[in-house]
Order: sequence, then C-alpha cells, then structure tokens
Amino acid sequence: MKIEVEGQEFLIKEISYSDKLGLHGEFADVYKNGTDNVSQKDFNILLGHTAEIAFNKPEDFLKEHEYEFQLKILMAIMMEYLGLSASAKKEDGG
Repeated sequence: MKIEVEGQEFLIKEISYSDKLGLHGEFADVYKNGTDNVSQKDFNILLGHTAEIAFNKPEDFLKEHEYEFQLKILMAIMMEYLGLSASAKKEDGG
C-alpha cells in the first residue's frame, strides 16, 4: 500500500483487522477530551504504534527524515489506516 506526503510516496504495510480496531480505540482514547486537550506523550505513543504497524523497522526508515516530517508521514499513515484520509474515503465511496 502507498501513501503520499508532500509529493513523496511511501510504501507501507497493510493493516490487519485487529490492528485497525486497536488503533481506532487508541485514537479515541487520545482524543477523548477534544483536540485541544491531547497529551503529547499519548499522541506520540499512538504514532509510534502506527509506525510499528506500517514498517518492519520504523526507526531505520524514519531516521532518514526530520522529526517534523516524520510526524507528517505518521499522521498520514494513521489517517489512512483509520479510514479518515481523502483516499480512504474515496475507496469507501465517501
């Protein structure tokens, strides 16, 4: 599966059903108090779990990129996995 971030394409692994459900639950827990009350630690753990699902060795892949760009990549992946990205919505007929 591929995602695109700022004109760059990245190959990521497909997400299993159980990982998708887990990611949905973790996302809900992180955002349960609204977007203005998200703990940075909890958010980073969520993105870390996203990275573990997407890549065999996330630290090896991501170290090639600046931290801010790493966050953009992981956010795009998370949104894709959760079905919240524009491309995922198109696939679902949204």
